Amino acid sequence: MKRKNTINFENYLSGLNLGVFVIFILVPFAFISLKFGKFGYTFTKILPRSSYEVVLNIDAEGFGEGLKISTFLPVTDNRQKIYNESNTSGTLDFTIEMTENGRMANWESNQSNKKESIGYYFTVIGQAVKYNLDTNTVVPDIYPPGINTYLETTENIQVNHPVIDEKYRKYVPETNNVNEILHSIYNYTVSLNPRPFKGLTDAVTAAKLNEASCNGKSRLFVALSRKAGIPARLVGGLILEPGTKKTSHQWIEVFVNGYWIPFDALNKYFAYLPSNYVQLYVGDKYLFSHSSNINFNYNYTIKERMVANPGFISELHNTPFNAYEVWQAFENMGIPLGLLKIILMLPLGALIVAIFRNVIGIQTFGIFLPALIAIASRETGLLYGIVGFMLIVGVVGMFHFPLERLGMLYVPKMAVQLILVVFMFLFTAIVAMKIGLYKLSYVTLFPIVILTVTAERFGRKVSEEGLKESLILLFHTLIVSICAYFVMNSATMEALFLAFPELFLAILGINIWLGRWIGIRLTEYKRFKWLTLSK
Repeated sequence: MKRKNTINFENYLSGLNLGVFVIFILVPFAFISLKFGKFGYTFTKILPRSSYEVVLNIDAEGFGEGLKISTFLPVTDNRQKIYNESNTSGTLDFTIEMTENGRMANWESNQSNKKESIGYYFTVIGQAVKYNLDTNTVVPDIYPPGINTYLETTENIQVNHPVIDEKYRKYVPETNNVNEILHSIYNYTVSLNPRPFKGLTDAVTAAKLNEASCNGKSRLFVALSRKAGIPARLVGGLILEPGTKKTSHQWIEVFVNGYWIPFDALNKYFAYLPSNYVQLYVGDKYLFSHSSNINFNYNYTIKERMVANPGFISELHNTPFNAYEVWQAFENMGIPLGLLKIILMLPLGALIVAIFRNVIGIQTFGIFLPALIAIASRETGLLYGIVGFMLIVGVVGMFHFPLERLGMLYVPKMAVQLILVVFMFLFTAIVAMKIGLYKLSYVTLFPIVILTVTAERFGRKVSEEGLKESLILLFHTLIVSICAYFVMNSATMEALFLAFPELFLAILGINIWLGRWIGIRLTEYKRFKWLTLSK
């Protein structure tokens, strides 16, 4: 009879495993397959893309007279998408106007006799473009209205100058084939020796010196192209690379078969433009203009982040079983979308902790503390997050001993430690700001109550089991936190869970399996090695 019950119990477990597998694994992946097969999902759309957070910082000082500063701002087009624009202009009036060369921002005051700080912020996601020129295209006799402007000679693009005539006869073949002409001009301008930007270089000067920066090479390219009867123009913008910079960039666009085709003679791009180029204006213009009677300085600060493809997010509303509606609700209510990302990633972080505790056998302070540390470190960065966590827990935890000696009750003691945690938060933030470690100041985003409990547990463990065992447990907590950080801050994971929220069922199923884990943990194999060998 006992044997029969055992068999029934084993059958029950086997049936439960099969049910869990079907409901929580097969069903989600069936829905995912349906989305790929029927609704046009592709990995190219789903996978995250590089975004750049750009901050323009301008410092200006007037001397009692009128002050005006102007610059070009990016616009959204088929190649670049601009998001999250904002501006801080202090006491200056801020306006935006559309010009034939681009969108221009103006900061001005009728009278200014103090230092002014201006900030303009935007996020851009670019797309690389590549054109394949038709080898049979010839130079046309007639262009659409407005295009002939880009065949004219100008002060700095001297199409009819004798030096340009000489270089044209020497390097451009006698043909009307557009592809051959552009390849010849490109090869010649690329061959010029590059030099750092030191000011405006016109087309003739670049040809005479046989060297130029981006603006000189670009003007010479445009001059030769116009000489051949092919419309061309300068384009100005930024090459987006993490860091702080003042240097802008100029490249070329050539009008071929109704399209403006990009070229960059300095960085050797033929009919191609990388995704980290952001266009600010078209034409032979200066990026900045300002009143002559002011002190003026500026720089761009650029940060790169991987984000879910916003173009794909906007497409999700046409397909079932996705998190688009939640995304839209957060956006409409003005709730930071970072909060939605935290909500999406928290179950994944909990799964990482469960695997480390139940399968690998690594114990931590608190059950989900590593996941919470990983979330809090999104703003500080991993290094500063770990430093802030250890500093606060270590210092506050040491107050456990004097508080214990006072014989305090648990709740008042926790209230005192909560105050100490808050004090450490403020102290750390102030010191970090003073010494320029701005990311460390974001440690104030850490969950205060959780850190208070952790600090109390750390102090109690030191008093009960010694400093060595406490530090080992703290080290284990940090190891799990680091692993959770890389998983939970993955833009790929964010994109997958946004497009396929049914993956939460898979996580639920894995957790059910982990909850019934009865095998030896990985860290226990060495301990019980003699037992397994004896069998």
